[in-house]
Amino acid sequence: MDSTFISRLTKPRLFYRILKRIGSYFFLSQWIILLAPSAGYKSLAWKDFKSFAPPLDRFWADPFIWMHENVHYVFIEELLYSTGRGRIACLTLDNEMNILANQVVLERPYHLSYPFLFEHEGQLYMIPETGENNGIELYRCTHFPDQWEFTKTLIDNVYAVDATLVKAQDKWWLFANIEDETGSTWDALHLFYADHPLSDQWTPHPLNPVVKDINSARPAGRVFFEDGKLIRPSQDCSSRYGYATNFNRIVTLTQTDYAETCEQTFKPPANSKTLATHTFNDMGGLTAIDAKRLRRKF
Repeated sequence: MDSTFISRLTKPRLFYRILKRIGSYFFLSQWIILLAPSAGYKSLAWKDFKSFAPPLDRFWADPFIWMHENVHYVFIEELLYSTGRGRIACLTLDNEMNILANQVVLERPYHLSYPFLFEHEGQLYMIPETGENNGIELYRCTHFPDQWEFTKTLIDNVYAVDATLVKAQDKWWLFANIEDETGSTWDALHLFYADHPLSDQWTPHPLNPVVKDINSARPAGRVFFEDGKLIRPSQDCSSRYGYATNFNRIVTLTQTDYAETCEQTFKPPANSKTLATHTFNDMGGLTAIDAKRLRRKF
């Protein structure tokens, strides 16, 4: 056998690609949803979570919990491999964390994901990721959970992902990763502020991107208060997309300054079929995360 051929075959990258191609016939890398009773971000343990895997023709990711009439609903990105386009679905749960219903609630002719939910003046709104349509769009719920009406574009002419709102210090703050000359959707966190969450006049923070780091920039769920601290979940994309979830304490949040520090990181368990985890949300006594796992195709 030709020595040059043997040399090329034994190169790590080529050998890895061959193994990956062979493995793809037998295994699928699929995002799934996991749920557990609330324990706080400092006490997350993989053993506490119950896994929910979708059919083999799709994945589920980006879970956001909402309580309605004492029932838990989990809004997710559902992506069919046949279309390569995400849409927003909603899982209805019973008291034992079983899925009672699964329905598509929002679909557009462009990709949707990360269904960020918030309530304002008694009305429920959603900001799904709509970067493919070159803007950050706002939708209003007209019938829960399955009817949503486009309201307005909060910020246009921008390729933004994972927009996340929080009210603090009498302002509304909007975090999103933006792809432009300053960075990519993996490593450049931009911050905007306004006096009202439905405003279409969002002021860019003068320090944008306020975080320029592939280890911690991209949002990974709702910003929340715990023990008097404002905690921002974020993705660690240093090893691969959405590898782990960081919990960052926001130290400074003003119209002129921003600073945060990482308090904890939740990683996939070592030597397991779990490859990544990139969303954390908690509401009504329930914690939701997602995970990318290797799954047999048959």
